[in-house]
Amino acid sequence: TLYPRHRFFKEVMSVFESSGRSVPVFNDKHLSTDWGECVEMVGDARRLGFPFMAGSSLPVTRRFPVTEIPVGTPLVESVCAAYGGADSYDFHGLETAQCMSERRRGGETGIRRVTALKGAALWEYVAGRPSTQRLLVAALTRSHNLPVTDGYPTDAVTVDWARRVFPTGWGYVIEHRDGFLTTLFMLNIRDFNYAGLDGDSGRIISCQMYLPMPTHGSSTADFFNPQIRHIERMIVDNVPPYPVERTLLTSGMTLAGVKSLHLGAPVETPEMDIRYSVSD
Repeated sequence: TLYPRHRFFKEVMSVFESSGRSVPVFNDKHLSTDWGECVEMVGDARRLGFPFMAGSSLPVTRRFPVTEIPVGTPLVESVCAAYGGADSYDFHGLETAQCMSERRRGGETGIRRVTALKGAALWEYVAGRPSTQRLLVAALTRSHNLPVTDGYPTDAVTVDWARRVFPTGWGYVIEHRDGFLTTLFMLNIRDFNYAGLDGDSGRIISCQMYLPMPTHGSSTADFFNPQIRHIERMIVDNVPPYPVERTLLTSGMTLAGVKSLHLGAPVETPEMDIRYSVSD
């Protein structure tokens, strides 16, 4: 979907440049539908020196249980089990994973390759990866919306169960430049769930990032409230609450994932040599 975010952003830049003044900017969801435009937007913010915040509400919404991965945790792999369509909710799933993955030891190093997998190909890939299986089960057991099927109550989640219940599931395998792995599973559930593997201890850290959708005819969606609080904080303090490089990378992951879905082949991403780190 060719949302005109880059065009709107450039119109704002023209006002900043002609007036000699700038103010904080928030960009909803991914930056653009072209990697070069995404990079240009981040470059404009640096050049003109204004705070730039972007992305999804998922990283800042409530977490069940309350979970914050300490910066420097030796994570080696992350999984997000989510739902929705390509070029829309896949982005939210990638932001869910990346806001945790970026806290790993050494920080973020960029993306080497993105591979989209669908149906049987996805489950064949999972069958060969025991660590990904553990993480998928951990993420799914945080869901509040698992389907109940004959002979498989929701307290007996296994990879075999997931393969049988979600045969048409699809997702992305994101290979980071430092060997870290992110796998996004888009399944027939109704929430966003994270699991990460501590490579030193073997411990899995998992939670649901709560997305309370409007119900009973209400038009309110409470998950926007914490995001708006962060926008307000950026405007008052003149400092973005987290690096825009996160959304630069998740924008690129989404673009490469959609391209890989279309091509039916992995997409190499040497241009995504984006390194950044976060603080507590």
